Formats: sequence, C-alpha cells, structure tokens
Amino acid sequence: MKLITLLLSLLLATQVIVAQDFRKFDAVPHYAKEISFIDEFDDNHNEWTIVKYLEDDVRESKIKNSTYRLTSYDGDESVVEIKSGFGYPYLKDFEIETSIQHEDYQKDHGNGLIWGMSSDGQKGYAISFTQSGYYCIQQMQNGIESYLVDWTYSDLLYEDDYNDLMVRKVGDWYHLFINQNHVYSFPYEPLAEDQDITGFYAEGTSISIDYIKVTSINANKLQTYQPTATTAPKQQVAYQQPKKDTRALVITNPVNNNQQQKAGTYHALIIGVQNYKDNSVKDLQFPLRDANNFKDILVQKYGFKLQNIIFLEDPTRSEVLKSLNTLREHVKHDDNVVIFYAGHGYYDQKVKEGYWLPSDAVAGDDSNWLANANLSTKLKGIDAKHILLISDSCFGGSIFKPSRSAFADAERSITNYYEKRSRKGMTSGTLKTVPDESVFAKYLLKNLQQNKQKYLTASKLFYSFNDAVANNSENAPQFGTLHNVGDEGGQFVFINMLAE
Repeated sequence: MKLITLLLSLLLATQVIVAQDFRKFDAVPHYAKEISFIDEFDDNHNEWTIVKYLEDDVRESKIKNSTYRLTSYDGDESVVEIKSGFGYPYLKDFEIETSIQHEDYQKDHGNGLIWGMSSDGQKGYAISFTQSGYYCIQQMQNGIESYLVDWTYSDLLYEDDYNDLMVRKVGDWYHLFINQNHVYSFPYEPLAEDQDITGFYAEGTSISIDYIKVTSINANKLQTYQPTATTAPKQQVAYQQPKKDTRALVITNPVNNNQQQKAGTYHALIIGVQNYKDNSVKDLQFPLRDANNFKDILVQKYGFKLQNIIFLEDPTRSEVLKSLNTLREHVKHDDNVVIFYAGHGYYDQKVKEGYWLPSDAVAGDDSNWLANANLSTKLKGIDAKHILLISDSCFGGSIFKPSRSAFADAERSITNYYEKRSRKGMTSGTLKTVPDESVFAKYLLKNLQQNKQKYLTASKLFYSFNDAVANNSENAPQFGTLHNVGDEGGQFVFINMLAE
C-alpha cells in the first residue's frame, strides 16, 4: 500500500516548514450526534493485533490499562495497525476521534491516525505528529502521495501527554483538529464503501492509544463555519519558529527564495580521556574540561539536545565501540553527527596507523588501542547525512583521503554543502604526542563560542583557527575528507541558534 510506504518514510524526506491559517472555531459545538463506533480498549473485543514481547523482531502490541500500545523496536521501521468495518462512508457527516501519546525517546519520529484508506491502497489520508511539536497532513489520491500540510511546528501539541486528534467531515469539507483547536480544512471527496480502513502507525517509537471513536453528526445543528480558499492547500511559505528551535537551512531557489530545508537531528559523541588505568600511560589534566566545554557550547549555542548527546568520561576501548554502535542504531539518514575526542593519541610511523588511547590502554601493547581502521569501519555503518570527526590528539594523516585541495569550491552555498553527504575530520596535529593544555582545543572552543554567523561549515570553522594553533604550538592541525567512508562532497553545518 503506497500510503503506508509514505508513512514508513515520513521523516526521512526533506522537511519543509509552511505557514498555516490557524483560525479557531468552537471545536465541540452542541449538535445532535450518535456514536457509531467506540473502542476504549478495556478488552480486545474488536480483535486488534496482539504481538507479544520478542515474538517479532520489529513489533510489539498489546492492550493494557485501557490503552492499546504499539511499539516499533527498529528506529528505521514503522509499524502499522489498521482495520476496516468502521462504517463512516455510509454516514452523511461524521467525526473520527482518537487520543495518542508518544512515549519513546525518539521525539522527532512520527506517529498518528490513518483514515479513509481504500482496500487497494490507492486512496487514503493521515494526520501525524512528533513529540518535538511538529505535525503534518497527507493524502493519497489515485496512488499519488502528497502533503496537504508539510511538517509544521505547533505549540498546540503536548510533549508528554495524550494528544487528541479529530477529523470532522461536514458537507463538502474535512476539518482537522489537534487538542480541540482547528488546524486545517480541505475539500471532502466522497468515500467508496471499502474506503473506511482506519488505524495507527508508529515509526521507531512506542505509542499508547486511549480510545478511537466514530460519531454520526447532525450538521443542521452545527454552529456556522464557512471555509474559504485560505484554508485549502496553498503555496508553501516560510514559517518562523521560535528562534531557539529554528533549524532550517535557507535554499537559494529562483522560484521561491523563502523556501527552507529542514535539517535533520543533530547528534554528538563526546569522549574525554584523562585518567589512565595503567601507569605506563601518563594521566592528563584537561581533556574532561575541554569535552564538557564542547558539550555546553553545542547545547547552549547550537541547539543540540542533551538526549542526543553521548558523553563518555574516561571510557575503555569497548565502551567507545559500544557508543559508536549506539549511533549506528539510532541515527537517521538525514541526521548529523559530530564526534569529539580529547585524550592521548599515537601515530605508528612504521605501519602508518594512528590510534586513540582509551583509559585501558597500555604503552607498547596496542590490543586496547583504537586504530584509524577500526574507527573508519564503525563510521561506515552510521547512516547519517553528515559526520564530523574532531580529534584533539595525534591522529596522523592515514585517516584522510589524499587530495590536493580539501575544498576547491569554497563559494558554494550553505544549502549545497548541506545537501550532499559528508565525512570530514579535523585533528590537532601530526606529532606523536600533544601537549596536556591543548592549544587546538582552546582555539576550537573559542571560535565556536565567538561565532556570530547563522550557518558555520566545518571547513570555515577549521580555517578560522588553524593558523592560530600553528603559530602558538609545535603542531600543524589537519582538516580533510575521511578516507573511504562515504563522503560525497558535502559539509557538516553548525547552526547558530543565537544568531539574529
């Protein structure tokens, strides 16, 4: 079914923010109505699908505490529960109501209500929302998928509570509500008898459904509301979110210069190693300070969410590898990842290999060291749009792809850089050891903190401070494309949430 295919890929597509006419009218007027169908999930008399824990690799579903709970174990997979027999195509006017709570940590993943789907999957509708405050409205007509409302931020949505969704059909119009507030209207097209397939979906999340209800209404007693063309689908225009939540890249487009591209989620793995278990490796004094300062800047200035940051303090080799596996499991195709390491590094000139030294490293024994080759393998498995590796340690040049020029086309727009996948890295230098008080970290953090630009590419960040590092230390910082891990010429872009 193509509508289900659309739902499976909702948040993998480029997200465009649009303005809507949020005209409100009485969401619960007094008029004659009669319940045609209701399920409050006190039991399973309507025979919803039940999949017990670990019976399926992807899905779990159950009825408990008067709710129907639907879970997708796989962050990349949607699970859908749909049924027929609701009967609303036979009703002159009707309402479909449900109440859904998003209960998982994947706040940017979609879930919602499907209705009006035909048995051949060629027609249908969906209203969806995320826990981070976005919603969208879709339709499938004659097998062609489209958005009536693209992903749009709204403060009508509750983050940690049930959200009530209602579809009201009156006359020739659908009116859609979120928590009793009107958000959109569009023309109603008659439903065929088989076009009452209705249900729910969850993408890589767990949701609880409190109830679902279909009500026949008497529109003659409905309070007057005359939709106008302003509530029908209209041309996309820029919608201004609160500054602290804005994460959109302006696209240079000759047709519509106000169009925006919604950036994916920003993730970080931050590693600080300064206390070593074996006396053969000297303890350091400042990596944890630098790692904490880097984390604070990402959160306070660049809009990273704490739940999307993995912070490792004096980790072992195994703990670093497990965290890279966690990124692989949870990072989406359009997401962005920055990996920061501060600690001892070593470059073996004989084998041309660079290493990180985790807290369980022993001098002269590389069995607990983390080699460039190991790291490259892990990075290949992370399906992010952009990965930026920042290593404040000796890392050598073996991880970088040979190139005469890292950025031959320095004049491309921010959006062009963002659209293409990237795998870039910057390191503090080429010496076998680096000073305890890192000049590289000092100027990296300083330039991130003092940056006033809205969009800062990784290369522009590096070239804003590399000369200062070289002039004030014996190290020569390096920047380039990571070798053989999927770079396509793009760049990681820091988005300054405090910029005017």
